[in-house]
Amino acid sequence: MRTMAHPRKSHEHVSTNKAVSSVDTDKSTGVDPIDPSALGLRKVAYAVDETLELLSIGRTALYAAVKRGDLKRVKFGKKTLFYAADLAAFLTRLRHLSRLDESQIDRGPC
Repeated sequence: MRTMAHPRKSHEHVSTNKAVSSVDTDKSTGVDPIDPSALGLRKVAYAVDETLELLSIGRTALYAAVKRGDLKRVKFGKKTLFYAADLAAFLTRLRHLSRLDESQIDRGPC
């Protein structure tokens, strides 16, 4: 017997942060999607604790990124997973934003 997802328990989030949203918007930022293995990601998906270690961030920061829509999570029963492709895209967008910040700092005040 197949079970269907509960209609009110949607885990999809819409980003309010346009700078860091999804792989589809990478075209607007000029950031190309990256192969997860290029970042040393060997698994298809990572558990929460593995993701925390990979990103070197705390649980609160991780779930804040999920809530903003900056990072997607997948639920498999009670297990929360993060796809390597989504982690790679997230890190690539952060790198791009960091470079933008550095270029603005180098210019000094307007």
